[in-house]
Amino acid sequence: MKRRRTAVLLLAVLMMPGFLSCSRAAPEPAQIPAETAAKPDEPAETEPTENAPAETEPAETGSVEDELMEETAPGYPFTSPYPKGRQAKTVVRIPEPGSFGEKLTLASLQGLAAKLTDEQILIRTGAADLYTPYMESEWGAEITNRVAGKPATFANLLAGYRDRLPGGYILCSSDPEDPSVSAAVSAAGVTDCVIATEETREAVEAAGYTLFLDLTGKGDDWLRSSEYWDLLSRTAAFEQPASMAPKLVDYAVMAGAYFNFYDGKNAAAHKRMYDYLDDGAVIFGYNNTLGEYDTVKSFSEMNLQMVPADHAYNLSTLSGFPLASASQGIPEPEEETPESVHTLCILMSDGDNLQWVLNNFATGSEWYGSRRRGDFPVGWGVSPAALDTAAPMLSYLYGSRTERDEFIMQLSGLGYTFPSRWKKDARSEMAEKLALSMRRAGLRYAEILDDNGFREDSLGDFAAQDGIDGLFYIEYSGYASLNGKILWLDGVPAVSARYMIWADHPGGGLGYIARKLNRASRDPSSEDAYSFLIVHAWSGMKNGELAPHGNTMDAVAELLEQLDPGVEPVTPSVFMDRLIKNCGSK
Repeated sequence: MKRRRTAVLLLAVLMMPGFLSCSRAAPEPAQIPAETAAKPDEPAETEPTENAPAETEPAETGSVEDELMEETAPGYPFTSPYPKGRQAKTVVRIPEPGSFGEKLTLASLQGLAAKLTDEQILIRTGAADLYTPYMESEWGAEITNRVAGKPATFANLLAGYRDRLPGGYILCSSDPEDPSVSAAVSAAGVTDCVIATEETREAVEAAGYTLFLDLTGKGDDWLRSSEYWDLLSRTAAFEQPASMAPKLVDYAVMAGAYFNFYDGKNAAAHKRMYDYLDDGAVIFGYNNTLGEYDTVKSFSEMNLQMVPADHAYNLSTLSGFPLASASQGIPEPEEETPESVHTLCILMSDGDNLQWVLNNFATGSEWYGSRRRGDFPVGWGVSPAALDTAAPMLSYLYGSRTERDEFIMQLSGLGYTFPSRWKKDARSEMAEKLALSMRRAGLRYAEILDDNGFREDSLGDFAAQDGIDGLFYIEYSGYASLNGKILWLDGVPAVSARYMIWADHPGGGLGYIARKLNRASRDPSSEDAYSFLIVHAWSGMKNGELAPHGNTMDAVAELLEQLDPGVEPVTPSVFMDRLIKNCGSK
Protein backbone atom coordinates (compact mmCIF):
# COMPACT_ATOMS: atom_id res chain seq x y z
CA MET A 1 0.00 0.00 0.00
CA LYS A 2 1.24 3.50 -0.74
CA ARG A 3 3.05 5.14 2.16
CA ARG A 4 0.78 7.58 4.00
CA ARG A 5 2.45 10.88 4.75
CA THR A 6 1.92 12.64 8.06
CA ALA A 7 -1.14 14.86 7.77
CA VAL A 8 -0.38 18.46 6.92
CA LEU A 9 -2.18 20.91 9.19
CA LEU A 10 -2.82 24.43 7.98
CA LEU A 11 -2.98 27.12 10.61
CA ALA A 12 -3.86 29.54 7.83
CA VAL A 13 -7.09 27.67 7.21
CA LEU A 14 -8.17 28.26 10.79
CA MET A 15 -7.19 31.93 10.84
CA MET A 16 -8.87 33.05 7.61
CA PRO A 17 -11.54 35.70 8.29
CA GLY A 18 -13.81 34.52 5.59
CA PHE A 19 -13.58 31.03 2.58
CA LEU A 20 -24.96 15.37 -6.65
CA SER A 21 -24.83 12.62 -9.59
CA CYS A 22 -28.00 11.53 -11.39
CA SER A 23 -31.27 12.45 -9.63
CA ARG A 24 -29.25 13.73 -6.69
CA ALA A 25 -31.35 16.64 -5.44
CA ALA A 26 -32.02 16.17 -1.74
CA PRO A 27 -35.53 16.32 -0.26
CA GLU A 28 -36.63 19.23 1.91
CA PRO A 29 -34.87 19.37 5.29
CA ALA A 30 -36.47 17.43 8.11
CA GLN A 31 -38.47 19.48 10.57
CA ILE A 32 -37.72 19.30 14.27
CA PRO A 33 -40.50 17.45 16.09
CA ALA A 34 -42.79 19.80 17.97
CA GLU A 35 -42.17 18.02 21.27
CA THR A 36 -38.44 18.78 21.12
CA ALA A 37 -38.57 22.31 19.73
CA ALA A 38 -37.33 24.98 22.12
CA LYS A 39 -39.37 28.12 22.72
CA PRO A 40 -37.63 31.27 21.47
CA ASP A 41 -36.75 32.45 24.98
CA GLU A 42 -35.82 29.08 26.47
CA PRO A 43 -32.65 27.08 25.93
CA ALA A 44 -33.12 23.64 24.43
CA GLU A 45 -32.53 20.67 26.68
CA THR A 46 -30.78 18.59 24.03
CA GLU A 47 -27.68 16.94 25.49
CA PRO A 48 -25.32 14.35 24.03
CA THR A 49 -26.26 10.90 25.25
CA GLU A 50 -24.69 7.66 24.15
CA ASN A 51 -22.84 9.26 21.24
CA ALA A 52 -19.82 10.93 22.76
CA PRO A 53 -18.09 13.69 20.77
CA ALA A 54 -15.37 12.48 18.45
CA GLU A 55 -11.83 12.96 19.65
CA THR A 56 -9.37 14.43 17.21
CA GLU A 57 -6.03 12.67 16.97
CA PRO A 58 -2.58 14.16 16.45
CA ALA A 59 -0.62 13.57 13.28
CA GLU A 60 0.82 10.10 12.90
CA THR A 61 4.45 11.10 13.48
CA GLY A 62 6.42 14.18 14.35
CA SER A 63 5.32 17.39 16.04
CA VAL A 64 2.06 19.06 15.05
CA GLU A 65 3.53 22.40 16.08
CA ASP A 66 6.59 21.86 13.87
CA GLU A 67 4.39 21.04 10.87
CA LEU A 68 2.21 24.07 11.47
CA MET A 69 5.28 26.26 11.38
CA GLU A 70 6.66 24.52 8.30
CA GLU A 71 3.48 24.42 6.23
CA THR A 72 2.32 27.98 7.01
CA ALA A 73 5.68 29.57 6.35
CA PRO A 74 5.73 32.55 3.95
CA GLY A 75 5.24 31.38 0.39
CA TYR A 76 3.36 28.21 1.22
CA PRO A 77 0.88 28.06 -1.68
CA PHE A 78 -2.30 26.54 -0.29
CA THR A 79 -5.21 28.26 1.42
CA SER A 80 -8.61 26.70 1.80
CA PRO A 81 -11.22 27.65 -0.81
CA TYR A 82 -13.93 27.32 1.84
CA PRO A 83 -14.78 30.63 3.56
CA LYS A 84 -14.49 30.59 7.35
CA GLY A 85 -16.07 32.84 9.92
CA ARG A 86 -14.86 33.72 13.40
CA GLN A 87 -15.18 31.18 16.17
CA ALA A 88 -18.27 31.82 18.24
CA LYS A 89 -17.93 32.09 22.00
CA THR A 90 -21.69 32.51 22.31
CA VAL A 91 -24.32 31.00 20.00
CA VAL A 92 -27.77 32.57 19.99
CA ARG A 93 -30.17 29.86 18.90
CA ILE A 94 -33.42 30.95 17.24
CA PRO A 95 -36.34 29.25 15.48
CA GLU A 96 -36.61 29.56 11.71
CA PRO A 97 -38.17 32.93 10.79
CA GLY A 98 -41.48 32.94 8.96
CA SER A 99 -41.65 35.54 6.18
CA PHE A 100 -39.18 36.00 3.33
CA GLY A 101 -38.34 39.52 4.48
CA GLU A 102 -37.44 38.47 8.01
CA LYS A 103 -35.46 35.47 6.73
CA LEU A 104 -33.44 37.66 4.37
CA THR A 105 -32.70 40.34 6.94
CA LEU A 106 -31.75 37.84 9.64
CA ALA A 107 -29.60 35.84 7.20
CA SER A 108 -27.58 38.96 6.40
CA LEU A 109 -27.33 39.74 10.12
CA GLN A 110 -26.18 36.18 10.80
CA GLY A 111 -23.46 36.42 8.15
CA LEU A 112 -22.14 39.73 9.46
CA ALA A 113 -22.14 38.43 13.03
CA ALA A 114 -20.07 35.42 11.92
CA LYS A 115 -17.64 37.70 10.11
CA LEU A 116 -17.26 40.39 12.76
CA THR A 117 -18.23 39.10 16.22
CA ASP A 118 -17.86 36.11 18.52
CA GLU A 119 -21.57 36.12 19.46
CA GLN A 120 -23.34 34.46 16.57
CA ILE A 121 -26.71 33.18 15.43
CA LEU A 122 -27.85 29.61 14.78
CA ILE A 123 -31.23 28.78 13.27
CA ARG A 124 -32.63 25.68 14.92
CA THR A 125 -33.49 23.58 11.91
CA GLY A 126 -32.47 20.27 10.32
CA ALA A 127 -29.98 18.31 12.44
CA ALA A 128 -29.02 21.27 14.64
CA ASP A 129 -30.10 19.48 17.81
CA LEU A 130 -27.55 16.73 17.06
CA TYR A 131 -24.50 18.88 16.52
CA THR A 132 -25.16 21.88 18.81
CA PRO A 133 -24.01 20.00 21.95
CA TYR A 134 -20.58 19.57 20.31
CA MET A 135 -20.21 23.36 20.17
CA GLU A 136 -20.37 23.28 23.96
CA SER A 137 -18.37 20.13 24.68
CA GLU A 138 -15.64 20.50 22.04
CA TRP A 139 -15.33 24.26 21.62
CA GLY A 140 -16.72 25.64 24.89
CA ALA A 141 -19.36 27.81 23.26
CA GLU A 142 -22.25 29.07 25.35
CA ILE A 143 -25.64 28.21 23.85
CA THR A 144 -28.41 30.66 24.60
CA ASN A 145 -31.75 31.88 23.32
CA ARG A 146 -31.21 35.48 24.38
CA VAL A 147 -29.37 38.49 23.02
CA ALA A 148 -28.28 41.41 25.19
CA GLY A 149 -30.24 39.82 28.03
CA LYS A 150 -33.51 39.77 26.08
CA PRO A 151 -35.39 37.04 24.18
CA ALA A 152 -33.92 36.68 20.68
CA THR A 153 -36.87 38.11 18.79
CA PHE A 154 -36.46 39.71 15.37
CA ALA A 155 -36.40 43.25 16.80
CA ASN A 156 -34.11 42.34 19.70
CA LEU A 157 -31.61 40.64 17.38
CA LEU A 158 -31.37 43.73 15.17
CA ALA A 159 -30.92 45.98 18.18
CA GLY A 160 -28.58 43.62 20.01
CA TYR A 161 -26.02 43.61 17.20
CA ARG A 162 -26.29 47.25 16.14
CA ASP A 163 -23.29 48.55 18.09
CA ARG A 164 -21.07 45.72 16.83
CA LEU A 165 -21.77 46.13 13.12
CA PRO A 166 -20.21 49.10 11.30
CA GLY A 167 -22.53 49.39 8.32
CA GLY A 168 -26.05 50.55 7.65
CA TYR A 169 -28.58 48.73 5.51
CA ILE A 170 -29.17 47.93 1.85
CA LEU A 171 -32.74 48.08 0.54
CA CYS A 172 -34.03 45.58 -2.03
CA SER A 173 -37.29 44.11 -3.25
CA SER A 174 -39.52 41.83 -1.15
CA ASP A 175 -39.86 39.50 -4.14
CA PRO A 176 -37.18 36.75 -4.05
CA GLU A 177 -37.22 36.58 -7.85
CA ASP A 178 -36.40 40.27 -8.24
CA PRO A 179 -32.79 40.86 -9.38
CA SER A 180 -32.22 43.43 -6.65
CA VAL A 181 -32.18 40.67 -4.02
CA SER A 182 -29.11 38.97 -5.50
CA ALA A 183 -27.38 42.31 -5.95
CA ALA A 184 -28.10 43.20 -2.32
CA VAL A 185 -26.68 39.92 -1.01
CA SER A 186 -23.50 40.36 -3.07
CA ALA A 187 -23.05 43.97 -1.95
CA ALA A 188 -23.85 43.32 1.72
CA GLY A 189 -20.79 41.16 2.27
CA VAL A 190 -18.31 43.79 1.04
CA THR A 191 -20.04 46.77 2.70
CA ASP A 192 -20.89 45.10 6.04
CA CYS A 193 -24.52 46.15 5.70
CA VAL A 194 -27.64 44.25 6.69
CA ILE A 195 -30.33 43.77 4.06
CA ALA A 196 -33.83 45.17 4.38
CA THR A 197 -36.95 44.82 2.28
CA GLU A 198 -39.98 47.08 2.45
CA GLU A 199 -41.41 44.54 4.91
CA THR A 200 -38.50 44.83 7.36
CA ARG A 201 -37.27 48.38 6.66
CA GLU A 202 -39.18 49.95 9.54
CA ALA A 203 -37.80 47.44 12.07
CA VAL A 204 -34.26 47.83 10.70
CA GLU A 205 -34.41 51.62 10.99
CA ALA A 206 -35.95 51.41 14.46
CA ALA A 207 -32.90 49.41 15.54
CA GLY A 208 -30.63 52.25 14.42
CA TYR A 209 -29.45 51.20 10.95
CA THR A 210 -29.36 53.92 8.29
CA LEU A 211 -29.79 53.53 4.53
CA PHE A 212 -26.51 52.93 2.69
CA LEU A 213 -27.71 51.69 -0.70
CA ASP A 214 -31.13 51.54 -2.33
CA LEU A 215 -30.92 48.75 -4.88
CA THR A 216 -34.60 48.52 -5.79
CA GLY A 217 -34.80 48.38 -9.55
CA LYS A 218 -31.16 47.33 -9.88
CA GLY A 219 -29.65 43.93 -10.57
CA ASP A 220 -26.69 42.00 -11.90
CA ASP A 221 -25.69 44.55 -14.55
CA TRP A 222 -25.52 47.27 -11.90
CA LEU A 223 -23.44 45.06 -9.60
CA ARG A 224 -20.86 44.16 -12.24
CA SER A 225 -20.34 47.81 -13.20
CA SER A 226 -20.24 49.04 -9.60
CA GLU A 227 -17.25 49.75 -7.36
CA TYR A 228 -18.14 46.65 -5.33
CA TRP A 229 -17.59 44.07 -8.07
CA ASP A 230 -13.81 43.96 -7.73
CA LEU A 231 -14.13 43.51 -3.96
CA LEU A 232 -15.96 40.20 -4.27
CA SER A 233 -14.17 36.89 -3.63
CA ARG A 234 -12.52 35.19 -6.60
CA THR A 235 -12.30 31.78 -4.86
CA ALA A 236 -15.94 31.29 -3.81
CA ALA A 237 -19.36 32.14 -5.25
CA PHE A 238 -23.00 31.19 -4.72
CA GLU A 239 -25.93 30.35 -6.97
CA GLN A 240 -29.40 29.42 -5.81
CA PRO A 241 -32.86 28.86 -7.24
CA ALA A 242 -35.06 31.74 -6.09
CA SER A 243 -37.32 29.18 -4.40
CA MET A 244 -34.51 28.48 -1.92
CA ALA A 245 -34.26 32.08 -0.74
CA PRO A 246 -32.71 33.02 1.59
CA LYS A 247 -30.72 29.86 2.36
CA LEU A 248 -26.96 30.37 1.92
CA VAL A 249 -27.36 34.15 2.18
CA ASP A 250 -25.63 34.17 5.57
CA TYR A 251 -22.60 32.31 4.24
CA ALA A 252 -22.32 34.47 1.10
CA VAL A 253 -22.49 37.68 3.15
CA MET A 254 -19.85 36.40 5.54
CA ALA A 255 -17.60 35.38 2.62
CA GLY A 256 -18.00 38.62 0.67
CA ALA A 257 -18.87 36.58 -2.40
CA TYR A 258 -21.03 36.90 -5.51
CA PHE A 259 -24.57 35.58 -5.06
CA ASN A 260 -27.08 34.88 -7.82
CA PHE A 261 -30.69 33.78 -7.36
CA TYR A 262 -31.27 33.98 -11.11
CA ASP A 263 -29.29 31.19 -12.67
CA GLY A 264 -28.29 31.17 -16.33
CA LYS A 265 -30.63 29.19 -18.55
CA ASN A 266 -28.00 27.97 -21.00
CA ALA A 267 -24.40 26.87 -20.69
CA ALA A 268 -22.94 29.87 -22.52
CA ALA A 269 -24.74 32.35 -20.26
CA HIS A 270 -23.76 30.32 -17.24
CA LYS A 271 -20.08 30.43 -18.16
CA ARG A 272 -20.17 34.18 -18.67
CA MET A 273 -21.60 34.59 -15.17
CA TYR A 274 -18.65 32.84 -13.52
CA ASP A 275 -15.70 33.46 -15.83
CA TYR A 276 -14.26 35.98 -13.34
CA LEU A 277 -13.41 33.22 -10.81
CA ASP A 278 -9.95 31.78 -10.25
CA ASP A 279 -9.15 28.22 -11.29
CA GLY A 280 -10.26 25.82 -8.57
CA ALA A 281 -12.88 28.15 -7.10
CA VAL A 282 -15.88 26.60 -5.36
CA ILE A 283 -19.51 27.52 -6.03
CA PHE A 284 -22.02 26.72 -3.28
CA GLY A 285 -25.67 26.04 -4.07
CA TYR A 286 -27.43 24.46 -7.02
CA ASN A 287 -28.91 25.35 -10.41
CA ASN A 288 -32.31 23.85 -11.14
CA THR A 289 -32.85 25.82 -14.34
CA LEU A 290 -29.77 24.71 -16.22
CA GLY A 291 -29.92 21.22 -14.70
CA GLU A 292 -27.35 19.07 -12.97
CA TYR A 293 -25.39 17.75 -15.92
CA ASP A 294 -25.06 21.03 -17.79
CA THR A 295 -24.24 22.93 -14.59
CA VAL A 296 -21.44 20.56 -13.59
CA LYS A 297 -20.15 20.33 -17.16
CA SER A 298 -20.11 24.12 -17.43
CA PHE A 299 -18.18 24.49 -14.19
CA SER A 300 -15.79 21.66 -15.04
CA GLU A 301 -14.82 23.24 -18.35
CA MET A 302 -13.81 26.34 -16.37
CA ASN A 303 -11.82 24.37 -13.74
CA LEU A 304 -14.51 25.10 -11.16
CA GLN A 305 -16.42 22.87 -8.73
CA MET A 306 -19.77 22.96 -6.95
CA VAL A 307 -20.75 22.09 -3.38
CA PRO A 308 -24.49 21.22 -3.45
CA ALA A 309 -25.83 23.25 -0.54
CA ASP A 310 -29.09 24.89 -1.62
CA HIS A 311 -31.01 23.80 1.51
CA ALA A 312 -28.21 24.76 3.90
CA TYR A 313 -28.68 27.10 6.83
CA ASN A 314 -26.07 28.26 9.35
CA LEU A 315 -22.87 27.73 7.37
CA SER A 316 -21.55 31.16 8.35
CA THR A 317 -21.72 30.26 12.04
CA LEU A 318 -20.70 26.62 11.63
CA SER A 319 -17.66 27.51 9.52
CA GLY A 320 -16.11 29.43 12.39
CA PHE A 321 -15.57 26.36 14.57
CA PRO A 322 -11.95 25.36 13.89
CA LEU A 323 -10.90 21.75 13.55
CA ALA A 324 -7.31 21.26 12.44
CA SER A 325 -7.80 17.55 11.87
CA ALA A 326 -10.24 14.77 12.63
CA SER A 327 -9.99 11.01 12.93
CA GLN A 328 -12.57 8.29 12.45
CA GLY A 329 -10.54 6.02 14.72
CA ILE A 330 -10.44 3.22 12.15
CA PRO A 331 -7.52 0.80 12.66
CA GLU A 332 -5.46 -0.46 9.76
CA PRO A 333 -6.95 -3.78 8.56
CA GLU A 334 -4.84 -6.70 9.79
CA GLU A 335 -7.03 -9.65 8.92
CA GLU A 336 -6.17 -12.55 6.64
CA THR A 337 -8.34 -12.78 3.55
CA PRO A 338 -10.64 -15.82 3.65
CA GLU A 339 -9.70 -18.46 1.08
CA SER A 340 -13.10 -18.50 -0.63
CA VAL A 341 -15.06 -15.25 -0.48
CA HIS A 342 -16.57 -12.59 -2.68
CA THR A 343 -15.75 -9.25 -1.03
CA LEU A 344 -18.48 -6.61 -1.27
CA CYS A 345 -18.18 -2.90 -0.48
CA ILE A 346 -21.45 -0.96 -0.19
CA LEU A 347 -21.27 2.83 -0.52
CA MET A 348 -24.14 5.28 -0.03
CA SER A 349 -24.32 8.04 -2.64
CA ASP A 350 -24.74 11.81 -2.22
CA GLY A 351 -22.66 12.50 0.86
CA ASP A 352 -21.26 15.52 -1.00
CA ASN A 353 -24.68 17.17 -0.55
CA LEU A 354 -23.70 19.43 2.34
CA GLN A 355 -27.33 20.50 2.72
CA TRP A 356 -28.40 16.87 3.21
CA VAL A 357 -25.72 16.10 5.77
CA LEU A 358 -26.84 19.16 7.77
CA ASN A 359 -30.48 18.15 7.56
CA ASN A 360 -32.18 14.75 7.39
CA PHE A 361 -29.18 12.57 6.48
CA ALA A 362 -28.57 12.09 10.21
CA THR A 363 -32.16 12.43 11.45
CA GLY A 364 -34.02 10.36 8.86
CA SER A 365 -34.63 6.65 9.35
CA GLU A 366 -33.71 6.06 5.71
CA TRP A 367 -29.99 6.81 6.08
CA TYR A 368 -27.53 7.54 8.89
CA GLY A 369 -30.36 7.80 11.41
CA SER A 370 -31.59 4.28 10.55
CA ARG A 371 -32.19 1.75 13.31
CA ARG A 372 -30.32 -0.72 11.07
CA ARG A 373 -27.10 1.30 11.00
CA GLY A 374 -24.37 -0.80 12.58
CA ASP A 375 -26.00 -4.11 11.59
CA PHE A 376 -23.83 -4.36 8.47
CA PRO A 377 -20.87 -2.49 6.94
CA VAL A 378 -21.66 0.66 4.95
CA GLY A 379 -19.38 3.28 3.46
CA TRP A 380 -20.79 6.79 3.85
CA GLY A 381 -19.74 9.79 1.82
CA VAL A 382 -18.86 13.18 3.24
CA SER A 383 -17.86 16.37 1.48
CA PRO A 384 -14.25 17.51 1.88
CA ALA A 385 -15.82 20.88 2.72
CA ALA A 386 -17.35 19.49 5.93
CA LEU A 387 -14.22 19.93 8.08
CA ASP A 388 -13.97 23.65 7.34
CA THR A 389 -17.64 24.54 6.89
CA ALA A 390 -19.46 22.34 9.43
CA ALA A 391 -16.98 20.89 11.93
CA PRO A 392 -19.61 20.42 14.71
CA MET A 393 -21.66 18.22 12.37
CA LEU A 394 -18.58 16.24 11.32
CA SER A 395 -17.74 15.73 15.00
CA TYR A 396 -21.22 14.33 15.56
CA LEU A 397 -20.95 11.96 12.59
CA TYR A 398 -17.54 10.65 13.58
CA GLY A 399 -18.51 10.45 17.23
CA SER A 400 -21.64 8.42 16.51
CA ARG A 401 -20.22 5.98 13.95
CA THR A 402 -20.09 2.27 14.71
CA GLU A 403 -17.24 -0.09 13.81
CA ARG A 404 -19.23 -1.00 10.69
CA ASP A 405 -19.49 2.60 9.46
CA GLU A 406 -16.72 4.30 7.53
CA PHE A 407 -16.66 7.67 5.77
CA ILE A 408 -14.97 8.32 2.44
CA MET A 409 -14.64 11.51 0.42
CA GLN A 410 -17.48 12.37 -1.96
CA LEU A 411 -17.30 13.70 -4.66
CA SER A 412 -14.75 14.23 -7.45
CA GLY A 413 -12.81 17.16 -5.97
CA LEU A 414 -13.13 19.98 -3.46
CA GLY A 415 -16.66 20.09 -4.88
CA TYR A 416 -18.75 18.19 -7.42
CA THR A 417 -17.07 18.37 -10.83
CA PHE A 418 -15.98 16.26 -13.80
CA PRO A 419 -12.18 16.10 -13.36
CA SER A 420 -11.55 14.76 -16.87
CA ARG A 421 -12.74 18.10 -18.29
CA TRP A 422 -10.22 20.14 -16.31
CA LYS A 423 -6.94 21.39 -17.71
CA LYS A 424 -4.08 19.15 -16.64
CA ASP A 425 -2.25 21.67 -14.45
CA ALA A 426 -5.41 22.87 -12.73
CA ARG A 427 -6.58 19.29 -12.08
CA SER A 428 -3.24 18.31 -10.59
CA GLU A 429 -3.29 21.31 -8.27
CA MET A 430 -6.89 20.58 -7.27
CA ALA A 431 -6.03 16.93 -6.53
CA GLU A 432 -3.17 18.03 -4.28
CA LYS A 433 -5.48 20.34 -2.34
CA LEU A 434 -8.11 17.62 -2.12
CA ALA A 435 -5.58 15.16 -0.69
CA LEU A 436 -4.65 17.69 1.98
CA SER A 437 -8.30 18.22 2.90
CA MET A 438 -8.83 14.46 3.05
CA ARG A 439 -5.83 13.89 5.30
CA ARG A 440 -7.05 16.59 7.66
CA ALA A 441 -10.53 15.02 7.71
CA GLY A 442 -9.29 11.46 8.24
CA LEU A 443 -10.56 10.26 4.85
CA ARG A 444 -8.39 7.71 3.02
CA TYR A 445 -10.51 6.98 -0.06
CA ALA A 446 -12.00 9.27 -2.67
CA GLU A 447 -15.08 8.70 -4.79
CA ILE A 448 -14.88 10.16 -8.27
CA LEU A 449 -17.97 10.70 -10.39
CA ASP A 450 -17.15 11.72 -13.94
CA ASP A 451 -18.54 11.76 -17.46
CA ASN A 452 -16.48 9.20 -19.41
CA GLY A 453 -13.52 9.96 -17.15
CA PHE A 454 -12.34 6.47 -16.19
CA ARG A 455 -8.90 7.08 -17.62
CA GLU A 456 -5.36 7.00 -16.33
CA ASP A 457 -4.57 10.56 -17.42
CA SER A 458 -7.40 11.94 -15.27
CA LEU A 459 -7.54 9.58 -12.30
CA GLY A 460 -3.76 9.37 -12.08
CA ASP A 461 -3.58 12.90 -10.67
CA PHE A 462 -5.59 11.73 -7.65
CA ALA A 463 -3.85 8.38 -7.23
CA ALA A 464 -0.47 10.14 -7.16
CA GLN A 465 -1.33 12.02 -3.96
CA ASP A 466 -0.12 10.92 -0.55
CA GLY A 467 -3.17 10.24 1.58
CA ILE A 468 -5.42 9.03 -1.25
CA ASP A 469 -5.06 5.27 -0.88
CA GLY A 470 -7.73 4.21 -3.36
CA LEU A 471 -10.44 5.51 -5.67
CA PHE A 472 -14.06 4.44 -6.05
CA TYR A 473 -15.42 5.48 -9.44
CA ILE A 474 -19.00 5.92 -10.64
CA GLU A 475 -20.06 7.01 -14.12
CA TYR A 476 -22.50 9.90 -14.45
CA SER A 477 -24.69 7.95 -16.84
CA GLY A 478 -25.65 4.76 -15.09
CA TYR A 479 -23.32 4.70 -12.05
CA ALA A 480 -22.29 1.03 -12.64
CA SER A 481 -21.98 1.02 -16.43
CA LEU A 482 -18.29 -0.01 -16.30
CA ASN A 483 -19.16 -3.32 -14.60
CA GLY A 484 -16.46 -3.27 -11.94
CA LYS A 485 -13.48 -2.52 -14.16
CA ILE A 486 -10.31 -1.69 -12.18
CA LEU A 487 -7.42 0.57 -13.15
CA TRP A 488 -4.11 0.18 -11.31
CA LEU A 489 -2.28 3.48 -11.02
CA ASP A 490 1.20 2.86 -9.58
CA GLY A 491 -0.24 0.40 -7.11
CA VAL A 492 -3.33 2.46 -6.26
CA PRO A 493 -6.62 0.91 -7.41
CA ALA A 494 -9.38 2.88 -9.10
CA VAL A 495 -12.41 0.60 -8.76
CA SER A 496 -15.51 1.25 -10.80
CA ALA A 497 -18.94 0.31 -9.50
CA ARG A 498 -20.01 -3.19 -10.50
CA TYR A 499 -23.60 -2.91 -9.21
CA MET A 500 -26.02 -0.25 -8.03
CA ILE A 501 -29.23 -0.19 -6.04
CA TRP A 502 -31.45 2.24 -7.93
CA ALA A 503 -35.22 1.99 -8.27
CA ASP A 504 -36.67 2.09 -11.79
CA HIS A 505 -33.20 1.85 -13.33
CA PRO A 506 -31.98 -1.08 -15.47
CA GLY A 507 -29.71 -3.26 -13.37
CA GLY A 508 -30.73 -1.57 -10.16
CA GLY A 509 -33.08 -4.24 -8.74
CA LEU A 510 -32.32 -6.23 -5.58
CA GLY A 511 -33.06 -9.68 -6.98
CA TYR A 512 -30.86 -9.15 -10.02
CA ILE A 513 -27.95 -7.93 -7.88
CA ALA A 514 -28.30 -10.82 -5.41
CA ARG A 515 -28.26 -13.43 -8.19
CA LYS A 516 -25.17 -11.91 -9.77
CA LEU A 517 -23.29 -11.68 -6.48
CA ASN A 518 -24.18 -15.22 -5.44
CA ARG A 519 -22.74 -16.55 -8.71
CA ALA A 520 -19.63 -14.34 -8.70
CA SER A 521 -16.03 -15.44 -8.26
CA ARG A 522 -14.79 -16.23 -4.76
CA ASP A 523 -11.14 -16.48 -5.66
CA PRO A 524 -9.41 -13.65 -3.70
CA SER A 525 -6.58 -13.53 -6.25
CA SER A 526 -9.06 -12.55 -8.99
CA GLU A 527 -10.35 -9.00 -9.47
CA ASP A 528 -13.71 -10.60 -10.26
CA ALA A 529 -14.00 -11.51 -6.56
CA TYR A 530 -14.37 -7.86 -5.55
CA SER A 531 -17.53 -5.80 -6.05
CA PHE A 532 -18.17 -2.15 -5.28
CA LEU A 533 -21.92 -1.50 -5.03
CA ILE A 534 -23.21 2.09 -5.04
CA VAL A 535 -26.58 2.78 -3.39
CA HIS A 536 -28.70 5.54 -4.88
CA ALA A 537 -29.67 7.50 -1.77
CA TRP A 538 -33.12 8.38 -3.13
CA SER A 539 -34.21 4.76 -3.69
CA GLY A 540 -35.44 2.31 -1.04
CA MET A 541 -38.11 -0.03 0.23
CA LYS A 542 -41.71 1.14 0.08
CA ASN A 543 -44.67 -1.18 0.58
CA GLY A 544 -42.38 -4.19 0.26
CA GLU A 545 -40.79 -3.11 -3.03
CA LEU A 546 -37.81 -1.10 -4.17
CA ALA A 547 -39.16 2.31 -5.16
CA PRO A 548 -38.12 5.95 -5.47
CA HIS A 549 -37.93 7.73 -2.11
CA GLY A 550 -38.34 4.56 -0.08
CA ASN A 551 -36.25 3.55 2.94
CA THR A 552 -32.72 3.21 1.58
CA MET A 553 -31.13 1.32 4.49
CA ASP A 554 -34.03 -1.14 4.47
CA ALA A 555 -33.22 -1.83 0.81
CA VAL A 556 -29.59 -2.59 1.68
CA ALA A 557 -30.74 -4.92 4.46
CA GLU A 558 -33.15 -6.66 2.09
CA LEU A 559 -30.35 -7.27 -0.43
CA LEU A 560 -28.01 -8.68 2.21
CA GLU A 561 -30.67 -11.13 3.35
CA GLN A 562 -30.67 -12.61 -0.17
CA LEU A 563 -26.91 -13.19 -0.30
CA ASP A 564 -25.10 -16.48 0.29
CA PRO A 565 -22.65 -16.71 3.21
CA GLY A 566 -19.75 -16.66 0.75
CA VAL A 567 -20.51 -13.04 -0.14
CA GLU A 568 -19.05 -10.85 2.60
CA PRO A 569 -19.88 -7.14 2.96
CA VAL A 570 -16.95 -5.17 4.39
CA THR A 571 -15.94 -1.57 5.05
CA PRO A 572 -14.09 0.42 2.37
CA SER A 573 -10.77 -0.01 4.22
CA VAL A 574 -11.08 -3.79 4.37
CA PHE A 575 -12.20 -3.93 0.74
CA MET A 576 -9.25 -1.91 -0.52
CA ASP A 577 -6.79 -3.71 1.76
CA ARG A 578 -7.86 -7.13 0.44
CA LEU A 579 -7.84 -5.99 -3.18
CA ILE A 580 -4.38 -4.44 -2.96
CA LYS A 581 -2.90 -7.34 -1.01
CA ASN A 582 -4.26 -10.06 -3.27
CA CYS A 583 -4.37 -8.43 -6.70
CA GLY A 584 -2.15 -5.36 -6.58
CA SER A 585 1.14 -7.04 -7.39
CA LYS A 586 -0.01 -8.55 -10.68
